[in-house]
Amino acid sequence: MFPQTNWTQVAQATLSGDTASRRALEQMCRDYRLPLVQFLRSRGYDELACEDLVQDFFLQLLVSKAWKRADQARGRFRSFLLGALMHVIAHSREKAEATKRGGQIEHVHLDLLEDQGLQLGAVPAEAERSFDSEWAYSLVKNTLHALGGEFIREGREDEFLALRGFLPGMEAPPSYESLSIQLGQPVTALRTNVHRMRLRFRELLRSAVARTVSAPHEVDEELAYLRMLLTEGN
Repeated sequence: MFPQTNWTQVAQATLSGDTASRRALEQMCRDYRLPLVQFLRSRGYDELACEDLVQDFFLQLLVSKAWKRADQARGRFRSFLLGALMHVIAHSREKAEATKRGGQIEHVHLDLLEDQGLQLGAVPAEAERSFDSEWAYSLVKNTLHALGGEFIREGREDEFLALRGFLPGMEAPPSYESLSIQLGQPVTALRTNVHRMRLRFRELLRSAVARTVSAPHEVDEELAYLRMLLTEGN
């Protein structure tokens, strides 16, 4: 079943004050914090300025009227976020010249932009590609963390640390024979555990992607795009 926490439904529920959906929305914002910070770093902001701007941006987003535009925007959650953030940056630069490296950032409230007729137009291809790459790496990292948490809760942390080399984005894994000696498991059992771990990783990754799109058919498209981005980065 397609998750009920995909971002358009979250946006609609948030407008009506749904507490559970609002918590889901807040979690999605936390998931995207690092990609947005890294995106700003790539555009010349220093670390403190990036953290300050992204934190203020999310706080505004959660309480502003900008979500009324979300359903009209449709599509990928990250596209909406990036478009809104770039509008804030652009208007900040129009109002102040102090947004250079290390400079103090003058914040522009999303509600003000809404009143001025905020339109989320197309994001420049170079900027979108840069952000998408940060999103891809962050998504895989978060999925690895979630999977590791499951192993830890089951008392299998050592096994996960030994087997995680078989997951995407990790260094070349050791041989099954050496792991068999290390973990005291038959090679056949190790192969089964690796297979199950990979399946669970794909399940968690698919679920994470599904929360950020507006329709079930977009999940496979996003996963294919994710693989392409990760392949280009290697």
